[in-house]
Amino acid sequence: MSRNCAITMLAATALFASAAPAAPSGNAKIILLHHSTGQCIWDGGLAGCLAAHNAANKTAYRITERAFPADSPYGWENYPYDYWNIWVRHAGKKPFKNEPTLEMLTAAHDVIVLKHCFPVSSIEADTGRADVTSSEKRVENYKLQYAALKKKMRQFPRTKFIVWTGAALIRTETEPAAAKRAKAFFDWVVGTWDTQGDNIFIWDFRALQTEGGLYFKAAHAAGDSHPNEAFSRKVAPLLARRILDVIAGKGDAAPITGAGGKALVASPAQTQPAATTRPAAVAVVAPPAGEGRWVFDNAQDKSKAAQWPPAAAYAADGANHAVKIDFAAGKAEDWGEYGEHRIVRTRPAAKAVDVKAFKYLALRVKSDQDMQVVLGLVTLSDPAGNPDDQPFFSFNGYIRAKAGRWTWVVFDLSRLELSVERPAEFYDKVGKPSRTRALTTIKLSANAKNAKAALLLDDVMFLTAVPAALRPFVQGASPGD
Repeated sequence: MSRNCAITMLAATALFASAAPAAPSGNAKIILLHHSTGQCIWDGGLAGCLAAHNAANKTAYRITERAFPADSPYGWENYPYDYWNIWVRHAGKKPFKNEPTLEMLTAAHDVIVLKHCFPVSSIEADTGRADVTSSEKRVENYKLQYAALKKKMRQFPRTKFIVWTGAALIRTETEPAAAKRAKAFFDWVVGTWDTQGDNIFIWDFRALQTEGGLYFKAAHAAGDSHPNEAFSRKVAPLLARRILDVIAGKGDAAPITGAGGKALVASPAQTQPAATTRPAAVAVVAPPAGEGRWVFDNAQDKSKAAQWPPAAAYAADGANHAVKIDFAAGKAEDWGEYGEHRIVRTRPAAKAVDVKAFKYLALRVKSDQDMQVVLGLVTLSDPAGNPDDQPFFSFNGYIRAKAGRWTWVVFDLSRLELSVERPAEFYDKVGKPSRTRALTTIKLSANAKNAKAALLLDDVMFLTAVPAALRPFVQGASPGD
């Protein structure tokens, strides 16, 4: 998920030479509330832009980021309903399901930047029965929730709010009618909901994504509806400039995309700090040596069959050897609004395998029906203990298996979605890694409605580089944002 890109000090100095003057105090605490699309922009160099501006202008702006809401206990949902639910319906000085209310956030921050996951643009048609308490993604509900949020945010005039326009979807992940509804709603946010003279401002991320169209332009996307690295580096300085304009009191006058001024300079990649290259509190072993790859299982080495539970077994598919997953025999889990799921995980390794050298996970999949499977790369606090009764975290991606044919899936390990099981102290203790570094077990999850499907896996392998033939299959974490 994380690439930790930052612009160089020299480029940043040039970039912000014409930026708005600093706030009188030269000091502001800023927080970015986000999920994975926000992580991309953060990694595109957002913090580096502000740090460079500080160095060039003797200011002391401090920015932090937070996944909001967290996966547990609230759930990985940050749509208009969820902000309304946490900040309006459950307002107060105490957290709601471990999530901070506005009373708490405004006490600690001068600027709050907030966004939605890109499924916010999967908008269904209105029913004529608008309901502020409804989590259904409809324009009629969104407008009521935004109106309530506006009223709430105005109760904290000392804090400035910057709201991203909702992330757009690529053409292949939405329908024209839904895309038109999403554009209409966020046009309303920009043109009607946002008013001058208050403490609420817009960053028009959607305009940068779509360049005025209905869809997230493919050239800016990473194969799904996440932004690619080049686009993230391009727009991170624009968000930084927008934040600086708002702090300086120019939020109503400056361009809402953050554009303008001198030409922007892309952010070169920055390597991951050495302090977080390995979870220090997890015992790890090196993976088997093998020319830039580690074959986790190709269904031909009989000794590896023992790493699978009874719900998985080696099977033949014509000339292919494969691992057949029997979700019907897996453990049942309640995923709330996503329904019951069935879980099959490999047997935990005695010691986690150190996979930090690998950048990709590739595998072939086949099913007897189209289905979606969540793949999680899990780090357990105690591999010898019960996986269901201990802290853990995982980085997750989505497999879309196709009926009747083998399909390659290649995950970029830096772009998977983080899921932390409470309590979060274990994740904090190992240095809050931004990608899988100590692999204990691989977890496969499918909706119970697909439990009887026949899913086959083959050639599951970790790679340091992607062969040319597999490059078209590289994806990030989808469909979340």
